Amino acid sequence: MEKRLSQKDFDILFTGQRINKDDINYKYISPFDINNDDDYVEALIHDSEQNFIQSVIVDKTDYTYEEIEGKPEIKLNTGTILRKVGYDRGRYVVKYNFLRKVAGSYQTILVDESGQTYDPSLGYHVMPDGTIMDGDSHENSTGKILQLKELKYFIQEISPSRSEVRIVAQKIKDNDYLNSFINFQTRNNLFTFKSPVKLANLPSENANNSKILHIDKSENLRPNMEGGTLFINNAFIESVIPPEPLPTAGNLTEEIDTIESDPLVVAARFVVSEEITDFYREGELDFNFYYNSFTNDGTNLNMSLDDDVPDQSQFAWQNERIIKNIIAGVDQAAKLGAKFKGGKENVPTILTLKSVSSRPQNVAFEYEWTIFGFDRDRRKKGGFNPFNSTELFRRAVVGRTVEGDIIIQGARAGSLTHQGTDLKEITVEIYGDDMMIGVGLKISRPALGVKSSVFIANALSIEKAS
Repeated sequence: MEKRLSQKDFDILFTGQRINKDDINYKYISPFDINNDDDYVEALIHDSEQNFIQSVIVDKTDYTYEEIEGKPEIKLNTGTILRKVGYDRGRYVVKYNFLRKVAGSYQTILVDESGQTYDPSLGYHVMPDGTIMDGDSHENSTGKILQLKELKYFIQEISPSRSEVRIVAQKIKDNDYLNSFINFQTRNNLFTFKSPVKLANLPSENANNSKILHIDKSENLRPNMEGGTLFINNAFIESVIPPEPLPTAGNLTEEIDTIESDPLVVAARFVVSEEITDFYREGELDFNFYYNSFTNDGTNLNMSLDDDVPDQSQFAWQNERIIKNIIAGVDQAAKLGAKFKGGKENVPTILTLKSVSSRPQNVAFEYEWTIFGFDRDRRKKGGFNPFNSTELFRRAVVGRTVEGDIIIQGARAGSLTHQGTDLKEITVEIYGDDMMIGVGLKISRPALGVKSSVFIANALSIEKAS
């Protein structure tokens, strides 16, 4: 008889004896759950001589689960399973494995050459030689080459006893993939609830004093979690105190880790960390004045592109009082932000914007960068009336494909936004001159219920080319 179980588990199944699931010696056992996405059935197909042909993952629609006299029973439709993979006639031996995903999956993803995951909804296309590139077509591509990978791990080595394997992760920068790999090696695993946990409101007690929690049944808790520890983050936060102002351009640092902070603080902030084209002239690379003006000295941690502009005397001639449409006095605003020389035709000013925010570094956060502003080329046509905003600014900046003003490297062609997991910096190409560019950054972690965003108008001034 073929046997791939431990002797202890084999004896249980062979004798049909029942176990006490509360026994500490059997805590590792949890039943197959048809509603758990991690539990699946593998069919091993052999010919009539027991020669292996192939394995397939069985569709959940091809088996049913029910309890008969208190005992679980799973029925599989072998005929349907065989026909779905092309075996219409003949004699076959089919063996089933009931498995649970512990690390990795059969899912495929797109990654770039650095291993960063790529969102297929942004568009991609396949070249005649089989190369996958970003963009719906070659004309809309930024030149990024993509690879199709399965979220699996490589077996690097098998022990002589064949009882141990050493696995290594692929070059894939996906948090679920990497966390799964780490958790696979540890005895204690972290399980984060996807739905809110509520205190029970029992008739005999006030919910505010309850020690009983209601957990949504969709969480698929497992029996082997019994005896674990439940943590409720930020349960007693009354207020959030923002961090001290971050270092200025002369002393830029990495993001500040607040893993030990209580309460948890997330503050979006950014600086110009690198200027590739050597066009920088003067001004604040950390936007300290603008940051304090727009955020009320850092107390407003959640801003929108459509928020009202703060009432600052330095921002003159305001016709539309929302951030994305701020119209500032040319000379006044240019003194405050970072100033760069305007490039010649098709020679962009290239900047790297870096987050220096305060946030926990032990979990992944979503970053969303936004570029906005105005091209005021109308000034070139001889004189202007400073009280006429339509003369002062010709049009809003647009994303560049063949023409346009802004390219965010790695973003979809023509887009003025770029988002991704732990996307702590972006590189921006600015084409043209006589422009006022604003920058926005939003950081969020929905699972923790925290977010922070800041939008700074007129942060970058691109001067008229001489």
